[in-house]
Amino acid sequence: MTNKRKEIIRVGLPWGIGMFIIMTFIIPYFNGEPIILKRVLIAFPFWILGGILFGYAMNRWLPKEK
Repeated sequence: MTNKRKEIIRVGLPWGIGMFIIMTFIIPYFNGEPIILKRVLIAFPFWILGGILFGYAMNRWLPKEK
């Protein structure tokens, strides 16, 4: 795997997992909504994909540190 791909995953996956946890568990808990397995299973791949896209965008458009 190239350094660019590793950097995209290193930045994107923590963001995607964090957003998955916040949006799937924490916000529904505070809103008094039930946490449903179907919702969790649907949300997980979307947030992981969103995290990878976020990592790509950060790698592509932000200035590089040297």
